[in-house]
Amino acid sequence: MNGYNWDAFFNYYLAENAPDILENMESDPEAGSYVAYFEDTEENEQKAKRFADIIISLIENEGIYKILQEKGAEIEWD
Repeated sequence: MNGYNWDAFFNYYLAENAPDILENMESDPEAGSYVAYFEDTEENEQKAKRFADIIISLIENEGIYKILQEKGAEIEWD
């Protein structure tokens, strides 16, 4: 997937599973990369750490593939 697809995927996934992480989160997808960032506060640092843990879990447990198979049609792809 390219950065735009990762952006669509994470927006969908977080809205369904951790909507608070999306609060104050900005993203900057490109064709070859995806970047998410927050304003530098202690609360946002905890959100960023949780988001990193979610990404690691999705990769290590192959959850991304399951979500794409089961919910891919619901995601607003660019």
